[in-house]
Amino acid sequence: MSEAYCAGTWPGGDPNAIDVATSALPTGVYNQALHWMAIAHAEAYDYIHSESAKSKRKPIVGVAHHVSFTRPYGLFDVAAVTLANSLTLFPYIDSICDKLDFIGINYYGQEVISGSGLKLVDNDEYSESGRGVYPDGLFRILIQFNERYKNLNIPFIITENGVSDETDLIRKPYILEHLLAIYATIIMGVPVLGYLFWTMSDNWEWADGYGPKFGLVAVGRANNLARKPRPSYYLFSKVIQTGKITRQDRLGAWRELQQAAFQKKTRPFFRAVDKHGRMYAGGLDRPIQRSFILRDWRFGHYEMEGLQDPFSRFIRSIFSPFLRKKKIHYIEYEDISYAISP
Repeated sequence: MSEAYCAGTWPGGDPNAIDVATSALPTGVYNQALHWMAIAHAEAYDYIHSESAKSKRKPIVGVAHHVSFTRPYGLFDVAAVTLANSLTLFPYIDSICDKLDFIGINYYGQEVISGSGLKLVDNDEYSESGRGVYPDGLFRILIQFNERYKNLNIPFIITENGVSDETDLIRKPYILEHLLAIYATIIMGVPVLGYLFWTMSDNWEWADGYGPKFGLVAVGRANNLARKPRPSYYLFSKVIQTGKITRQDRLGAWRELQQAAFQKKTRPFFRAVDKHGRMYAGGLDRPIQRSFILRDWRFGHYEMEGLQDPFSRFIRSIFSPFLRKKKIHYIEYEDISYAISP
């Protein structure tokens, strides 16, 4: 919705400057679009249930709601994050919560807001399409949504979760770490009914075309669309068949990625970056090359940085000797291992 009616980079909207400036108002194009989507969903929900009653089949009707974990880069970005969350996290689900049999969550990663764009943080790992890799964000989002909607007594489904990565080196640990994050929420009482990975084969993206490679299966567009399963295809298949994530698979996937980072290998990146390190919605026709990052972003391992503006860094440098570091508690359950930060 925001990409269409605020940024104008996706089909459906062609906002002018006034539309963008007033989009957050109740009469703005963004909120008007959400309003009519809610009406359409409610009518579809009632129709599907009424028709199914005739055949004595009980349907499960819900929505796929896209969310990101957002955080400010600097002090002056805090207000923008607050506004973005107020517009995108809960209003639509709130408006249709009495017409849902499940809540679908589409989650790809974190977005660090800086000015009018998204910050490319030097020591963060990103997908080819510029989404920050952050499995803990899915854990935090599910906990947050469950706390808000637990009175509905309906389950969650992860309707989209994936990473564009032609090398397949990021994708393997990405899958495992996000599944571990989901499993941790289930242990804590969040009713997660299912998980859908995005996506089975390389696809076409609204703003990026055929550039970013999301598929478990590669599509050879220069070779008569030949399909070739990537290693992550077999790893994901193993998890599905066994219902388990082993320590060996988790460590093996991570070590392979870290080896590529140590060797300073690069991979395609389809986001334009300005001189201030900000990314915007449009994609590149020809990718630039970006190095793999050594930072440990595994679930329970990512250490969140504070605000990065000069004033915040100065204050932090003064008080950092007195701040206690957060410890990571590792929990092991049979042959499934995961980590949770308290």
